[in-house]
Amino acid sequence: MDWSTGLLKYPYIFSHYALSRQKPMLASFKLTYSCNLQCKQCPFYEMKAANLQFKQACEILDQLAARGNRLIVFEGGEPFLWRDQDYGLGDIIREAKKRFFSVGVTTNGTFPLDVPADVIWVSLDGLQATHDLLRGASVFVIALSNIRNTTHPRVYAHITVNAINANEIPALVRFLENKVAGMTIQFYYPYNHQDELFLEFERREKLLEELILMKKEGHKIINSTPALQALKRNTWKCDDRLIDNANPDGSINQGCYLKNRADIDCSKCGFSPHTEISLACRGILQSILAGRKIFF
Repeated sequence: MDWSTGLLKYPYIFSHYALSRQKPMLASFKLTYSCNLQCKQCPFYEMKAANLQFKQACEILDQLAARGNRLIVFEGGEPFLWRDQDYGLGDIIREAKKRFFSVGVTTNGTFPLDVPADVIWVSLDGLQATHDLLRGASVFVIALSNIRNTTHPRVYAHITVNAINANEIPALVRFLENKVAGMTIQFYYPYNHQDELFLEFERREKLLEELILMKKEGHKIINSTPALQALKRNTWKCDDRLIDNANPDGSINQGCYLKNRADIDCSKCGFSPHTEISLACRGILQSILAGRKIFF
């Protein structure tokens, strides 16, 4: 059944996530660990796994759908680098759209954004000098050019806040205001160790207060206000059965994004998608509306 159209998605969501509360809803699928950048905040480009074949990737899509997932986001590494002979990312997305309500892609923006995903996130980590410092290459101008040149109607900026870029996030939000359809914000997690990128909670709370005010003023911050409030001191309960994570080796983990990827310390969490979906499935209207705006 093609779930990408029609109204069947709404009774499905209600019955499987609001009533039974047993199945995962959102899958992240790392097609590859390969990347053309070596970003300070990312551990995945150093990981190794053989490239999935197209048939294998489709089998994983089948498994994720059978487990209950109806939203999927392809990521990496850099998902635009995935190939199997003549198959590329666009072919995987077309297969996913037969199985899921909404299909997203998260990219570093260094490739033309010409794929049939419902949503495209371009990761932007600061204004030009800061972004390029964190990405390890001069790619800010390239990413903005690809955003400007695409005809895709739902390109979002995804901003990961850390100790280096935190002070200029409000300026970045203003800079991107007329360049993207919206912005989602999360916080850097210190993979396996405490490091210079982790933003202490005093600074996190102060920044979130400013971002909440900016959202009220009409800036294109898509995160709901309850989610932003909850992230100040992580005052939210993670409903991690809602998340599946598929890896390039074919494995699927239900729960925390870090499971079998890094040490888990919930006190340092900054993964706002988990915050938002957990609040949505507790019936928080603003989080439900945020999810609808992003995916539908």
